[in-house]
Amino acid sequence: MRAKVVAFGLLALFSAALPASADSIYDAKVEQKLDLDPGQKAKVSGIVKQSNADMNVVFKKYGIDPNAPPNFDKLTKASDELQAIGRRERNEMKKILNKAQLKQYDKLIADTGARVRKAAK
Repeated sequence: MRAKVVAFGLLALFSAALPASADSIYDAKVEQKLDLDPGQKAKVSGIVKQSNADMNVVFKKYGIDPNAPPNFDKLTKASDELQAIGRRERNEMKKILNKAQLKQYDKLIADTGARVRKAAK
């Protein structure tokens, strides 16, 4: 049970950065849903692209398919690395986004995690 809780929390933490197909439950659409100025948009895009690349490496390492239903065993094994990527992304976002935008970013991540949890039931 604890592994599932960790995996769901992990998904919520890094959902914004997951490489996913259009309308995937994992895609938080951060760049589209946040009201960003052009300078912020370019920086956020760069952060998301780097996170996607980092996630892809971890996903390949653990055999995780981001377009498949969550596999909690694999996510749990990859959790330390994925959480580190999620923390790095949020720390970088914190430097770019104002307080209201960061609050909205956190809500997008939480909402995405809720969608993933619901889909996994």
